[in-house]
Amino acid sequence: MVKILKILLAQILTLVIFLIIIAVAGQIYTFSNPSYENLDVIPDRQIGWRLVPDSLFTYTGTHWYKREFKTQIKTNSLGFRDKERTIEKQKNLTRLVVIGDSFVVAREVPFDKTPSQLLERYLNEGKPESSSKNSTYEVLNFGVTGFSIPQSLLTNRVYVKGFSPRYVFLFIFEDTFWRAISFSHAITSTMNQNKQLHIRPTFNLQGNQFLSLLKILNFRKFHQFLVLKQLEKSKSNSFTLPLEKEYVELIEQQRSLITKDKITKISKKLQEVAWEISGPNDFGKFVSLQNQVINSKFNGQRTKQREQKPFILDLWQKLSSSFQILRRTFKPELKMKDEMEKLLSVFAPKRPRDLFDGSNNFPNFEKTVFVNLKAIEVMRNDIDSYGGNLVIVDSIPNRIQKGRLPANLSSTILEYYCSVNNIGYIPLYKDLNLANSSGKKTSWSFDGHFNELGTKIFAEAMYRWLQNNGTDRALSN
Repeated sequence: MVKILKILLAQILTLVIFLIIIAVAGQIYTFSNPSYENLDVIPDRQIGWRLVPDSLFTYTGTHWYKREFKTQIKTNSLGFRDKERTIEKQKNLTRLVVIGDSFVVAREVPFDKTPSQLLERYLNEGKPESSSKNSTYEVLNFGVTGFSIPQSLLTNRVYVKGFSPRYVFLFIFEDTFWRAISFSHAITSTMNQNKQLHIRPTFNLQGNQFLSLLKILNFRKFHQFLVLKQLEKSKSNSFTLPLEKEYVELIEQQRSLITKDKITKISKKLQEVAWEISGPNDFGKFVSLQNQVINSKFNGQRTKQREQKPFILDLWQKLSSSFQILRRTFKPELKMKDEMEKLLSVFAPKRPRDLFDGSNNFPNFEKTVFVNLKAIEVMRNDIDSYGGNLVIVDSIPNRIQKGRLPANLSSTILEYYCSVNNIGYIPLYKDLNLANSSGKKTSWSFDGHFNELGTKIFAEAMYRWLQNNGTDRALSN
């Protein structure tokens, strides 16, 4: 018995020493690799916010130490992560623009690895593998973190139009859709947890066309499915999980409701709908709050080093997260449970008798889609007016955060909408999913944004689209 106790004590002591070594080594690493918190945006009354003009920040993500990357973010005089550009251009120079949110800004990779810079290099070199110093193309980056489609529409009107680009590539993923009807953003909540300010311009459809649009296309069975699960959960605090095969069948059945004829009718109906952009209502409060935070927490600066924390706690969180991922690998039903919980929290109707009234926290799915389609229509018309061409870059089924079913529906609708309205369309998600299925990571494990492979695939997809659509003819001046 004594011998067994000695062995146990020796093992415990070894484990403790091992953990101490890891904790000390980890703490040394965190001291040597600090993280930085930046107030890298300024309020903009016209588009909501943009990056601080003529600034230089060190970006390490949102963790308390540099966990995955460290980049230098330099902005131009307009407040975008791009070179300084002049509106006047040489006769043989053709301009393109990439616009969207943080996936376009690409703070997680060096500047020369951003999608816009890679595309510019590919176009000027003729092909990704060759090299040349002759610049005949400029690809401008007008991405802003946290932006919606209506905000990209406004950015095009205020900042892009004067540059007269031949092509405007609009990056869209799942959250881009939902931001169109959200007035707040994490920018203010990170400065003050109690400040959910109305800082985003919101896009609104006037009149009462929603019901007539719903008659053309709705996903009643999806909403009914959620109501049933909601009722099950309210009665027994649990619900029956569908099999993977059953869920895939539901997705495909709902996708089959989306047809070219229906999207054509929706497009024509939306063209008759008046629209308006409201806000940002709390612009003044946004300016005041940011100035207050700069003068108090940031000592008059816009950047500061994050405070150190015990590394051992961070390690424990990583181990716990890895364990949960491992559990889901061996228990697929846990993944399905997560999926159903996600759908219920976002899309379950708050009133079971009113399937299309939206949930407690989000508006109706179909309404959100219609609002975004109208915003795309307006943006397309704006770009047409100066001789440009809109191209949608669809990443929705790759960047899934609110459920596979709505993501697949959104992407399918988007593809049909582009087809019937002669808008360029790039299914970027296919290239990303193909890389992921072959074991290649296209995004950072913790941060979630594209890594260098992800931005490369993004740029190559745009370059390939230009090739397939006759680059020489389409881009000739």
